[in-house]
Amino acid sequence: MRRLLLVVALAALVSVAGCSGFGGETAAPSSDADGTLEVAGNGTVDTQNRTTDATATNQTVQIEANESVAGSEWESLSVTYPREHFTVESAQHDEIALGVDTNGDGSIDREFNETHVSGVNNNDYSFTVELDAEYALEAGDVIVAEYPAVDNPSEPGEYVVEVALNEAQTVEGTITIADDEDP
Repeated sequence: MRRLLLVVALAALVSVAGCSGFGGETAAPSSDADGTLEVAGNGTVDTQNRTTDATATNQTVQIEANESVAGSEWESLSVTYPREHFTVESAQHDEIALGVDTNGDGSIDREFNETHVSGVNNNDYSFTVELDAEYALEAGDVIVAEYPAVDNPSEPGEYVVEVALNEAQTVEGTITIADDEDP
């Protein structure tokens, strides 16, 4: 069994201009207030813009697969934000970037494109990407997805976000949103 990976964060976020794809490498998250969400030791959510009222921010979600999903096909990734605070808009299949770091080296080893996305469902506070990736998860795989359409809350603070892989593995953590005038 692979040893558990440290939390990783995507080094290059896809621009809001609608480009999709990964920069190829991931890096350890910084501990400053950059919007990074450390999730129970095995996942992250990064926001391109952590300021209040920022709209259409690109969210990069990562979750390390554990034994509860090992051996199953990667079928879905869901992210749920606090209902009253964040707004999730719809995104087209080709606007979502998906990948897997299979060997823990910090690089995306398997990329998936819009042809692997069978559905993108959202409501005001969550999104679910459903896949037909034909990829069997292994414990230690780091799943990465970028979603380009999340609006930040109007109030600064720390907010709990839940990330679910295949509806079988769920983790949560806190993301910090700051005032526009905060550095």
